[in-house]
Formats: sequence, C-alpha cells, structure tokens
Amino acid sequence: MAAACPISQAVLLVGGVGTRLRPLTYLMPKALLPVLNRPLISYELELLGRSGVPDVLLTTGYQASQLRDALGGGESWSINLIYVEEQRPLDTAGALKNAQELLAGDFFVFNGDLILDCDLAKLARAHSQSGALVTILLRQVEDISHFGLVQRDERGFVTAFREKVEVDATGQRTVNAGVYVMAAEVLDYIPVGEPYSSESDLFPALLEAGLPMFGHLPDQQGYWTDVGRLETYLAANHDLLSGRLPWVYWPWCDEQLEGSGGRVVPPTCCGSDVEVGEAAQIGPYVTLGDDVQIGAGSVLTDCIVQAGATVEGEVVLESVIVAENETVPAGHNQTGGVFCTYEQ
Repeated sequence: MAAACPISQAVLLVGGVGTRLRPLTYLMPKALLPVLNRPLISYELELLGRSGVPDVLLTTGYQASQLRDALGGGESWSINLIYVEEQRPLDTAGALKNAQELLAGDFFVFNGDLILDCDLAKLARAHSQSGALVTILLRQVEDISHFGLVQRDERGFVTAFREKVEVDATGQRTVNAGVYVMAAEVLDYIPVGEPYSSESDLFPALLEAGLPMFGHLPDQQGYWTDVGRLETYLAANHDLLSGRLPWVYWPWCDEQLEGSGGRVVPPTCCGSDVEVGEAAQIGPYVTLGDDVQIGAGSVLTDCIVQAGATVEGEVVLESVIVAENETVPAGHNQTGGVFCTYEQ
C-alpha cells in the first residue's frame, strides 16, 4: 500500500447526466454503470480508501437518490461519504463552490468517470512543495487531440491551456488527467450559484491573474481511463479483465458456472445466478451481470451484459453492451454498439 496521504478530503464530481453514454444513462447515473459488476465510481472510492483519504464528498445532481441508495455511507471502502446535491447543474467548478462550507485546507478533486492507479501521497507532496493554488495531475500521451493540453515551464508551473489541439509545439504532450489538488482559497474565485467550469473558466482565469498552478507528471504512469463514452466503457472492461489495474479482482466464470452446458473462455467475469445454455460460448473479455441468462448456442466475445438481461439462443455478439433487463432475441447478430430498446 502507498504511503499515507497528508490530505484528508476529496471531492468527486458525479452530478452530470452522462450524455455520451446514452442510452445506458437514461435509467442510471454514469457513476453507477457496472464495470466488472461494480459501480464505476467505486474504483475512485477504493483508491481514496487505500490511500488513507477518509472524507469524500460526492457532488450529485442527476439521479442523486440512486447514488445514495447504492453507495451508502462509504463503509465498503473505509471512507466517510458526504453527499452535496445541486438543485440545478452547476458544472465542475460551480459544484465545488456549492460544497465550499464543507471544505478546508487542501483537497483532492476527481472527475467522477475515471478509473486510475495513482500515488495520491506523491501528488499531495508535489502540490505542497510547489506552493501552487492548484496542482493538476498530468498524463503524457501520443495523441493529444481528445484531451485538454496543459503546457508548463521548466519548473513545472502551468503556462497555457490548449483545448483539443492536434499538435503540441513544446513536444511535452502533457494532458489534463481530471484529478487535482486545490487550496481552499481557490473557491473564492468561483461565483456563487452559477454554472462555472474548472477547465474552461476557473483555470484560465487563475492563469490570467498570475496565480500559481502546477502540473504534476508522475515518474511512472499507472493505469488511467476516462469512462465517458461507450467505446471507453467497453475498453475499460477489457483492460480490467486483462489485469491492467493490479489491485482489482473479480469472480471467474468457470467457478460460478460449473455444470452448465456452455463453454467459458477466460478472462471472463460473472455475477450471481447466471445461467448459460448448451453449446454457448462466453468470452474472452466478457462480463455477465447478476441474473443474466444466455441461451443455447449463443456466442459472446468482448461484451458487457448488464444485470437481468437475457440473451436468447443462437445469438452472436461481439463488442456489444447489452443494457440492464433487456432481451436479445434469438438469432440476433451484432458487432459493436449497444443493444437497448429503451428510449426517452
């Protein structure tokens, strides 16, 4: 386990509606989407618990009651969960302002759709040593076009933000990883009760005012993914089944499906009360949720089948997400995308 973290508070931003993950997020908040049959947000909660950060604030809005019911008080991760609900969408910085009365000293901020492995104690120390008001966790990537580019000087202090550009003239290729350390006084620069973005509004304003912001690029980059789109949701399932997040474990299907007529190809993850019919093949890289039924002769590869779904006989699915409680009809053949009949 990593060294104890000197920062005792974190804020997880989970109030968004998850537009890019529709139709899956029509019925559940993005933070609760199952990844290896556990809520997406649980990976950040576990990281914080393992790092010794005891108090975690969830800034909620969309489907807030589902989050409370599913996550409770945080006991599963040895943390204390505190819910701060927005009455209307306030964006990332506005959500922090809404929680200002509960924050003191330095605190972490996480975008709520990340799965990552990071030494939070080192990040906290880098922030303290820099004397900055905000420290941004950075990643170095080959393709910067999908991310917010963060440029730094030779000491590591931020000099510019570039959104969704194709080329970094500095050659650093360092992008915003969606994790920050902030001093509580930063909140004084955010307007009250208004939508306000950290990335588009707050950080550029701090930079223009000449206030110090630091970019921390770890010596060794651990696993990181943004589960904000359907393709990255499916990719995260594949990555975790591949063992890319070393502290994650899951129940193997071959133990839970003993005696079934189907064939399971690892790595594959199963929930409880799963039934697989004769001559069906499941895997590799498949996750089956609780109470899933797979019909005879069906073949599933690189798929997520959410809880309560039924896949009837002679179905072929590759790289498909089957939404919760759906029924895939017999003989259906699909590559890519989502199987979901629900529309709002």
